Amino acid sequence: MNPLTHLPHSARRCALVLAMMGLPLAMPVSAQQVTMETLLDRIQVEDLLTRYYYDLSEGESHALADYFTEDALLDVDGTIAKGHAEIAALYGAGSPREANAAYRRGHMLLTNPVIEINGDRAIAHVIWTGVMNEGVGKAPNLYEQGREDTELVKVNGKWLISKRYISSDSGLPDRFDETWEPRGNPLKD
Repeated sequence: MNPLTHLPHSARRCALVLAMMGLPLAMPVSAQQVTMETLLDRIQVEDLLTRYYYDLSEGESHALADYFTEDALLDVDGTIAKGHAEIAALYGAGSPREANAAYRRGHMLLTNPVIEINGDRAIAHVIWTGVMNEGVGKAPNLYEQGREDTELVKVNGKWLISKRYISSDSGLPDRFDETWEPRGNPLKD
């Protein structure tokens, strides 16, 4: 049974017009054709980005430079590091997480990934959200959010970051106050 049949003809016509106006909004944006190869590469890129933040949350920031090419560029809100040594210095030495009674634990959520594969090159865009857990009986708190625009290259069968732009939209750490400026996607500019 059509749920609109009880409405007057003019109301049904109005409902139809409104429904048709919404159709273009529901249509997908031109997306990359998925093949077995691009699907595997996309999974590998997404896994690399997820592991990157896993290492960061586990206090393994000293190892993050390993996710980058030797000549990579990392731009965190306008603070720029080039190459493994500068990237490692930007993240600091890092220290393993200490188990303590307070049970304070942070996580980074990566959402809305848009990953495009073009042979041995890829572009990835994600939204990141920092979540802090102050204790198992307490509600989590969001403490920062932003976007990442990342260019990757496949080197000897392994995906590595060649350019990464991290753009904060809220919760900017104080150390980036001097270099932060609002920006869109630097890979499109």
